[in-house]
Amino acid sequence: MKILVTVPISTFPEACSNLDKFGEVTYLEYPNYSTILEIIEDYDGFIPNARTKIDNRLLSKAKNLKVIVMPSMGIDHIDQKSCKKHQVELHCLADNKSFIKNIHSTSEYTLGLILSLLKKYPWSSSSVTDKGNWLATNYRGFDLQNKTIGIIGYGNIGSQLDKLLSGFEVNTLKYDPYIEQLDNTYVDLDTLLLNSDIITLHVPLTDETRNMIDKKCFSKMKEVFFINASRGQVINDLDLIQALKKGNVKSAALDVLNGESPEGVDNHILVDYARTNDNLLITPHCGGSSTDGLRQIFNYCSNLLIKRLKNYN
Repeated sequence: MKILVTVPISTFPEACSNLDKFGEVTYLEYPNYSTILEIIEDYDGFIPNARTKIDNRLLSKAKNLKVIVMPSMGIDHIDQKSCKKHQVELHCLADNKSFIKNIHSTSEYTLGLILSLLKKYPWSSSSVTDKGNWLATNYRGFDLQNKTIGIIGYGNIGSQLDKLLSGFEVNTLKYDPYIEQLDNTYVDLDTLLLNSDIITLHVPLTDETRNMIDKKCFSKMKEVFFINASRGQVINDLDLIQALKKGNVKSAALDVLNGESPEGVDNHILVDYARTNDNLLITPHCGGSSTDGLRQIFNYCSNLLIKRLKNYN
């Protein structure tokens, strides 16, 4: 069996060893689409990265492909209908609820982003290292205690974040139309937008959530701290910039961008804004990429791929 892996798995020897013992493995970290298109027909199994589109054109070329195991929750970059058409099994982390409950990387990262905005860590640190300043009064932040946090999307990551926040003496509001509304902290979207001090996004990218947070939503916010650790396409970039300028959003932290690419985002409109304004923090989709979390994820994915491919021997 031949296996193609395009995620940065090489520093996780257990996962690599499992794959190498099973079959002939090619490791290519973040190749572009055309490179994958040229070679995909040779492979039976595929562990792809989240940045390369897997569409009907690629799957049509993948004559031997039997199983794809996606090492993330989201599969919005994969044409699921084409997978079925070409009889390619598609698996992702979201399929295994018990496993993902033990992966806390993104929820912990989100808490870090919240604290970074409130306490102004990035900007106070750069004032020291870049300019040699020592002026604490310029970076007087806010406490998390007694704030109301609005969590949009209360699945695995949103609910984990809620638990992490419980030690900070905060109030939480949750919006998720697809889960049971257990008490009065589960509210509609407008109520959350109007009553939150901090708003954090944890939704999958679907037709329903694409461009979900736009000018209409931002206009209902009142000097909030805004975090997006889900998908860049969930928010309208230009509307966010206007909300930052008007003050509806006091400051924002983004771990995702619409059009993000390992080849760079140098000309992205939000990156341009962040260069000259100290109320927007952007990180390069690091939320799910802790060493501990990736070790568990890559071990799980390698074992699952092997298990599924054995059915074709």
